[in-house]
Amino acid sequence: MQKILHRHLTAAGADTPHHKHEWKKIGLRCVLLGILIAVIAAGGYLMQDHIPAIEEWIKETGPWAPVLLIALFVIGTLFLVPADIFIFAAGALFGIWWGYLYAVIAEMLASLLPFYLGRHILKDKVEGFMAKHPKFAAIDKAVVGAQGLKISFLLRLGPVPFGPLNYILAVSRIRFKNYLLAMPGILPSLFAVTYYGNVAAHLAKRAAGLEHHSDAHYVGMIFGGVVAVVAMVYISRVARKALKEADAL
Repeated sequence: MQKILHRHLTAAGADTPHHKHEWKKIGLRCVLLGILIAVIAAGGYLMQDHIPAIEEWIKETGPWAPVLLIALFVIGTLFLVPADIFIFAAGALFGIWWGYLYAVIAEMLASLLPFYLGRHILKDKVEGFMAKHPKFAAIDKAVVGAQGLKISFLLRLGPVPFGPLNYILAVSRIRFKNYLLAMPGILPSLFAVTYYGNVAAHLAKRAAGLEHHSDAHYVGMIFGGVVAVVAMVYISRVARKALKEADAL
């Protein structure tokens, strides 16, 4: 856990890239997104006989399928498993809107348990490590200042991933009310990743011959994914810049 927290804080505190480097980052993310989509489409083709059975199982389980996903989400992020894995799965399995709703519920629940653990049970361990990290002192000071809620919201927008940030804020002096009020900062990235999962699911069905929309329909969905990548990189950049100006990173 300590190594993961250190890595994410170091990355968040890195100098804001120039626009040229920012476009390289966008290009890299688009390439990675394209590879992921290609892999899932190939998987859809290979598993074409099983996709209807999976969809039928989800329907038959009723509310238990999303409950299971939410439970896995909460447990996984507790151990710092990247939240995007579960958000992507929510979009792929339940569609853009239901998947987004389940992901929002999961992230809200997943933020409460780490806060309790970080503030009480694991406080000495995590705080002992953070005392050696100067960026934590900056965050701790910023979240209790006059702009504490604003800083917490900016942190949620992307500079530090969801799981590690829960522990970082838990051992800070942030008020629990501000901790909760800052949670909507996760919503933009949450929607983007849910959208990626939904696109991947539709392309997998297309590859399996289970969907027959026009090519323009799928091109539009992929273009939407590219737009989401650009938006998330930009939002993260703006948030990081604002945090640096506030000396919070």
